[in-house]
Amino acid sequence: MKSLMPRVYGSLRANWPFVTVAVLGLAMLLTNLGTDYLWADEGDTAVLASSILKFGVPKAWDGVTFTDSDLGARENQQLIMVGTPWVQYYVAAASFLLFGENTFAARLPFALAGWFTVLLGFQLIRRLTGDWRAAFCGALLMLCSVQFLLYAREARYYALSMLFTCWLISIFFRMKSARDAALFAAVAVLLFHTHPVGTAVLAAVATLTLTYSPLSGQRRWFWLACAPIFVFTVPWLFYARPAYTQMSTPLRAAGELFARIIQYLFETASVTPLIGVIALFFVLLIQWRRGRSQIHASSPVSGGEEASCDSATGATHSRDSNVFFNTKEMGFLLVVGASILCFAVIISFTQEITSLRIIGLRYTAGVIPLVALAAGVLIAKVSRGKPVVWISLLAVFILTRLDQIVPWTSWNRSGIFRFGQYALAVHVPSTPLNRFIDTGLLRFGCNLWYGNPGTMGKSCQFLRRNAQPGDVVITNYESEPLYFYTGLPQGLKILANAPVYEAARRQHLPEYVFGVARARWIVWRFAWDGYFGVTWSEVEQALVNQGARITEMTKIKETGWENRENVFFHRFCGHKHLFRLHQPRFPRARIYRIDYPDSN
Repeated sequence: MKSLMPRVYGSLRANWPFVTVAVLGLAMLLTNLGTDYLWADEGDTAVLASSILKFGVPKAWDGVTFTDSDLGARENQQLIMVGTPWVQYYVAAASFLLFGENTFAARLPFALAGWFTVLLGFQLIRRLTGDWRAAFCGALLMLCSVQFLLYAREARYYALSMLFTCWLISIFFRMKSARDAALFAAVAVLLFHTHPVGTAVLAAVATLTLTYSPLSGQRRWFWLACAPIFVFTVPWLFYARPAYTQMSTPLRAAGELFARIIQYLFETASVTPLIGVIALFFVLLIQWRRGRSQIHASSPVSGGEEASCDSATGATHSRDSNVFFNTKEMGFLLVVGASILCFAVIISFTQEITSLRIIGLRYTAGVIPLVALAAGVLIAKVSRGKPVVWISLLAVFILTRLDQIVPWTSWNRSGIFRFGQYALAVHVPSTPLNRFIDTGLLRFGCNLWYGNPGTMGKSCQFLRRNAQPGDVVITNYESEPLYFYTGLPQGLKILANAPVYEAARRQHLPEYVFGVARARWIVWRFAWDGYFGVTWSEVEQALVNQGARITEMTKIKETGWENRENVFFHRFCGHKHLFRLHQPRFPRARIYRIDYPDSN
């Protein structure tokens, strides 16, 4: 035992960059993971994961409540969820099976996926560059990205998308056999069934195998892997096509595609160091051109290059090798750039400009670790191994917004840019300081230690204190987490114009699912009045027509959302937002009790 400890200590010391990001990652991703309530989309994951434990598939009707905030657009005629891929639901269901149905268990597998993304990214860059500084910078930039942290701490597919994207690229760069091709295909299928848009990275890789000669060695195996990928993905597109069609907005004009692409790039440059990556690339290009000029101006010396050995990686390299890229580094940067463009084009075919601004990068979450890793490579290259330079650059990327688009558009107070007939928008920070200094990490750290319940959380607390088992609740927003935390049946879930209305009727769902019958409680979010096709006045009139008496029990401050995944809309501790909301003040939510003439 005594002889073992020095070896362990020596190994940890030799690999301190990897150990540092591993320990820091666990702390930032797992600390108080179950404190904040699930928000709407997380509730969807949790409720349908619970349904899997009962039925084996994600059924929207579990015998108590119908679950779908998209008015039945995501279900087939058997009321099975098909509009959202299933991997996330089965991952959460497995966690529930092991740890019970609670908030921490809902988020745990996704937080671990985020952690593995950091570790995998570190190893990928270290293998491609042979430079621990590049790997350390890339991994640390991930962990200091508030958007990455929010995605990874959500019970949703975002962290899985990031993990499978990095894993896919890692396999690609060492794909030299049928075994590698089989693993590549398996990960690609998982990525597709996490979110189909994420597989845009395959289009990027396919293009580069045909156009970038250093990657020609992977060409054969990549195209061999495409056959099983096709078999296990394309049938799902046909199976779920009606749901995907209802949730997409087709292009109305050719110019709109370009406008959508620009909006997507705005979103990417707002939460990733894309501007910094571009700037460092040009700095490195200037360094390389100057280096070549000096070489041509001086006479060659026998033995040429002065070699140095990196103690942290064991890699021997020359000073000149630090000036520009080797083929693997260039290949990785090309994959990152091509992936961003493919993501932009593919998502722009289905999402309108306003939708792109709301969803941000969640459909293409894999772009976040890719850009962070690219930034790590470029920081290490530009610094040429000088600690003062790479530490200073890393600090600029972490502590300021200079590597993002935000400060460079701050002169436009409205954030609106006209592109012909289309209005594009960048997100505007809530304070002048936040335009240049990234205060998000400080706010995020505060959230790790202080609970931050919003409207939905306080509504759950009220119902748990006052409602009886079996009481029917009507709510018009964040119904899924409300059901997850209370277990109360919910009414008015399927309107007459819903795509699954007839299918639900054929399955003889209870009458309260289709209207206000038997409603005992109403949690009405007036900020969302009419959002799902029904207004408070309509609900009130329907109850009055039944002779019901409506009593207001309490008012709750409207916070908009609970643990929202998008940094632009996320509410941090102290009810603070990093970016300006279009509607900074919401009308208060109200909870009503419903009594009937025949009730005791």
